[in-house]
Amino acid sequence: MNRDLTLVCLLAMMLFGGACRQGEPQAKERSDGAYATASTTVATLSSEQLLTLDRGWRSPSRPRVLNQRAAGDSGVIFDIRFPSNEPGHRAITYVSSGSGGRMALVGVDVGAYETFALKFTLVSIDGAVGEKFAQELVVGAVIGPTTDGKVSGYEPVTLSLAPQRMTGRSETRIGTQNIREIGIHAHMANPKAWSSKGCTVTLRVEPADGATALPWSPGAVEQ
Repeated sequence: MNRDLTLVCLLAMMLFGGACRQGEPQAKERSDGAYATASTTVATLSSEQLLTLDRGWRSPSRPRVLNQRAAGDSGVIFDIRFPSNEPGHRAITYVSSGSGGRMALVGVDVGAYETFALKFTLVSIDGAVGEKFAQELVVGAVIGPTTDGKVSGYEPVTLSLAPQRMTGRSETRIGTQNIREIGIHAHMANPKAWSSKGCTVTLRVEPADGATALPWSPGAVEQ
């Protein structure tokens, strides 16, 4: 009888343990070889952090941010000047000047997150709006070692001034191994539709809904 009771207890323990394991989040391997839980953890930047983005082309002959300002309770408005639609004048990467290291950004372990996301809205082109504009702008939330001017990681979203296409969310996988900078990217999707004399794009960037703001502060501003 004791033997039967022991077997019953062992079976109960096995069934109970299996049920508990089914309720646990399952681990999955990421592309960088690390492991993370099945539930996606999304990071974003707060409005205050977006205001501190400070690196970009400073030369008048290159695309540059003319102005950046807080937009109400959430988000930052960037006025970006593209000098023309010629090669070299079509794209800008505007990021923090913080320093980081392997899977880190200014002391923050971004490896604990799976993606980095921001919300973008194309507000106007040269101060005007309307569906008559054929221009399309590609934007993205950038994360990676962009010190050489290359966009190492971002998920592109195409915006236009058509009502249903003015706003989009860019969610970029945190897959790079050596994260030093974080910010935004924008470039002309159809250069021939843009003026050869240049234009100023007004772009609103906001923290992504449902994402967690990184506990991050940028490094020294580069002059």
